Parts: sequence; structure tokens; C-alpha cells
Amino acid sequence: MKNKFRKALLEKKLTLGAWMQIGHPAIAEIFAGNGFDWICVDLEHGAIDIETMTNIFRTIDAFDCVPIARLPLNDPIWIHRTLDAGAKGLIIPMVNNAPEAEAAIKQAKYPPFGVRGYGYSRANLHGINFEEYIKTANDEIAMVMQIEHKDAIANLDDIVKVDGVDGLFIGPLDLSGSMGITGQMNHPDMISSLDKYRKIASNAGKAFGMHIVRPNKENVKTTIEQGYTMIALGLDNVFIDEMSKNVLNA
Repeated sequence: MKNKFRKALLEKKLTLGAWMQIGHPAIAEIFAGNGFDWICVDLEHGAIDIETMTNIFRTIDAFDCVPIARLPLNDPIWIHRTLDAGAKGLIIPMVNNAPEAEAAIKQAKYPPFGVRGYGYSRANLHGINFEEYIKTANDEIAMVMQIEHKDAIANLDDIVKVDGVDGLFIGPLDLSGSMGITGQMNHPDMISSLDKYRKIASNAGKAFGMHIVRPNKENVKTTIEQGYTMIALGLDNVFIDEMSKNVLNA
């Protein structure tokens, strides 16, 4: 398996990722050059279009780093276009039940496992590597389901049983909002839901991850100790914000 990100998910080994909302390849160069295992292009909340995303993927491919996309929604067109652009892994947002997970995986896989359409694209070097790509894509592309609603927690036992789910990624803020306790990360219901998330994923042998928006030595250490193996560290715009404040305060 060439995709070290999917291999690490299946083996439940720790990977550290960067998160992009600023649509410029220079951001990806800096992240990849500093040694992140993977970089996620945020198509849900970042103002990044398909062409910009593709150029960011080109940049990431120049390094020993894996291009990942967090889609704006669980949608066939976004799945197809993002994979054709060269994404090696997808984070599917707001997956609340097994049928939604199954639908995403079906769209991301070529027949006979799915319904993804064949065609020349950047992913297969515009046809130059077409045969090789279509033979290996089903095994190389990582599929991660984002768990960010109380319904997803309630249905998690069924979601983890879906063939093709390589890992889970929690969305704590949206999860808290769905429970009517927005931002209250220490609320008993929130703590219980996160415990259930980790327990079900562990029992199913699935890698589980989270995004630490403002990472520090303590919260990273705690997250690893809790068993998370797919960890996104920070955010490009947060890094700029925090460093700007630090130098002005200095």
C-alpha cells in the first residue's frame, strides 16, 4: 500500500496532520516541508474552490505527505471531483447513520465495490497512469467518517460496521450544538458522548481522530493518551492569528 495515511489508519498508528482553510499552495509547502504526515484541505469552511484545491494537491505531492480533503457535504459530485483532482483520502462530514456512510463509500469506489465513474483526470496523470490507478484506487483511498451529531453517536455501532470505513473523525463543536450545549466541552453529556465515541471505535478496531484547533504540549499529550491516532494540529489561520498577537504583545 502506497498511501501511508490509509496504512496508518488500518494499523491504528499515530499520524499528525495540518489543516488548511487559506487557499494558497505556499501554506501547503510550509506544512509539508515541516514534516506533517498529511494535510487536509477544508472545503467545508475554507473559501477554497476545486482548481485551488487541485493546485494545493500538486504542491503536497512534491513532499512525503498525503493530500486529504474534508468535503463540504456527503455528495457524489464533490466525492468524484475531489478524488479525480488527486485526493488520497476524504473526510466525509455529518455522517449520522450507516446508510450515509455506505453511500459515501459507494461513490468513492470503482465497480464492483462502488459506482465511481471512470475517466482521465489528474489523479491518473490525465490518462498516462490510467490502468494502474483504476486497479489500485479502491485500496489506496482512505475513507474517514466525521462524527459530529448526537444521531451519529446513537448510530455509531452501525456506522463502524460499514465495509470501507477506515476511520472516524470527531467534530466536537457541532456535536455539542446538536445536544443543545454548544461549546460546553466539559458538560457531562459531552464527556459521555466522547467516551462512547472512543469506546465503540476501539472495540470495532477502527482508528479515531480529532482536530486540536489550538494545540499545546498538554492537550496533545492527553489526546494521544486517550487513544486518538489521527490528530490534526492547529489551523493555518489560527497559527497566523496567534503569532500575530504574540509578536504585538511582545
